[in-house]
Amino acid sequence: MVHTNDPRNSVMELMVSGMVEKFAEIRPERVRLSGRVGEPVTAVAEIVPRPDYPFKIKNIRAMNGRHIRFSLANKTAAGNTIYEITVTSTRQDAGSISDVVYLDTDSPIRPTLQVTVSGTIIDAKKETP
Repeated sequence: MVHTNDPRNSVMELMVSGMVEKFAEIRPERVRLSGRVGEPVTAVAEIVPRPDYPFKIKNIRAMNGRHIRFSLANKTAAGNTIYEITVTSTRQDAGSISDVVYLDTDSPIRPTLQVTVSGTIIDAKKETP
C-alpha cells in the first residue's frame, strides 16, 4: 500500500514482481536429526555458492547449540568449492531438537546464511515391536 497526498487517491495498491535468484544452494534446506537414545544421529548439508555470487564461509555458529554439535569442511568438485556442514545430536535423553546453524560469509550481499535443524530422539526402551 502506498499513501499519497492526493485527496482523490490517498491510498494506492502497488504490486512488485520479479525473479529472485538464489545466493547459494543448500541441500537439504533443513537438517533433520531423528534416532534413538544412545545411537549416533548425524546429518550432512551441502552449501554450494552460486557462480554469480561467490563467497567464503568465515564462521559457523548455532543459535542455541544445546543439543547439537557441528563442523564445517570444504571440498572441491569441478573447480567449485562446496561446504559441508555435519550436524550431530548431543541429546542424551528422549526429546526434540530445534536449532539454527548460522554461516557467516565474506559477502556483503548475504553476510549470514542459515540452516534450520530439527528432529526427535526417542527412547528405544519405550518402543513397541
